[in-house]
Amino acid sequence: MLVDTHLFAWNPALWNWPELPQDIRALARRGHLDTEWSAGRTRRLEPGSRAFLVRLGVPPKGLFGAGTVMTAPVERRHWRRDKAAAGATTGYVMLRLDALHVSPVVTFDDLAQPPFAGFRWGIRQSGVRVPGPLAEALEALWLSRAAAAATRLAAKSRRREG
Repeated sequence: MLVDTHLFAWNPALWNWPELPQDIRALARRGHLDTEWSAGRTRRLEPGSRAFLVRLGVPPKGLFGAGTVMTAPVERRHWRRDKAAAGATTGYVMLRLDALHVSPVVTFDDLAQPPFAGFRWGIRQSGVRVPGPLAEALEALWLSRAAAAATRLAAKSRRREG
């Protein structure tokens, strides 16, 4: 893999993403979804890097979205009101998501298996870099699971229409 791969956290206990169903539909219509995301304190995020969204805090946990980092981090007020009130800032990047699901496509159970088991997937902030060889294995797993999820979704849609 020629580009870096980074994880971006979403914890529904901290923010419930009320627009998630609409965002999934928008991505299906357009083929991508541009969304601003916190990069935590990570400053070395290059545009063009691979991005995976990881659901944390509330089961089911795992990877539920993927795309590309479009911008370098820009420092602004923290997204959490309590931290912003204390003067905290955080970096933000624009992500262009090419896949987004309600539930994880790659679960924490999947990530507990080799070669993924030695990496800490329960990240504490966004922007964590996935090491190169692990990122390559993750990309292969993601592609196979995302294809299977797309097949299931298409079959479900055909049953509803039929």
